Amino acid sequence: MLIIGTGGLGKEILGILIEDNYPNEIIFFDEDKNAPCMLYDKFQVIKSEKKLKALLKKNAEFITGVGHPRMREKVTLRLEKMGGILTPIISKRTSIFPFNEKYEGIIIQPGVGISHNAKFGKCCAVHINSTIGHSCEIGNFVNIGPNVSIIGPVCIGDYSYISAQATILPHLTLGKNVVVTAGKVVNRNLNDFETF
Repeated sequence: MLIIGTGGLGKEILGILIEDNYPNEIIFFDEDKNAPCMLYDKFQVIKSEKKLKALLKKNAEFITGVGHPRMREKVTLRLEKMGGILTPIISKRTSIFPFNEKYEGIIIQPGVGISHNAKFGKCCAVHINSTIGHSCEIGNFVNIGPNVSIIGPVCIGDYSYISAQATILPHLTLGKNVVVTAGKVVNRNLNDFETF
């Protein structure tokens, strides 16, 4: 598995893979000059596009471990153009309704609960112990922080960021690029680019 990014989200993905006994090799890619060459003295970090392309020819599966939604989109599209295959990372310690659609490139951390008919766009990140109610529609590249409660049905637009311990009440629509700050209870619709 190729993890893009050695920052916080990349390391959280690594934790999921290790806890779930992922059987294959794990390699990181990070062009940051300050990124280590080895992570935890065990996981190789490649830094050149040439090595990245060579690796993708051997195994095209990757996951984007970049926290910022717009940067996650940019990096994901770049890797896909190189032939990479975006792969979801879903902790085995989650509770997801079995007939939901497959989620493209999603990252779901332990303790997450997702009810029936919940739909996610591309490359979302759902952090530890969050709950997503029935019939929610979550856009592309959305971040849902730890211990968030989204009581369905709710619609959330692309690139939005729902911070830790926020609660979103049912029958609401949040636009694109919305930021809900930590601990807030959202009780009304939010416009594009609004911070609540």
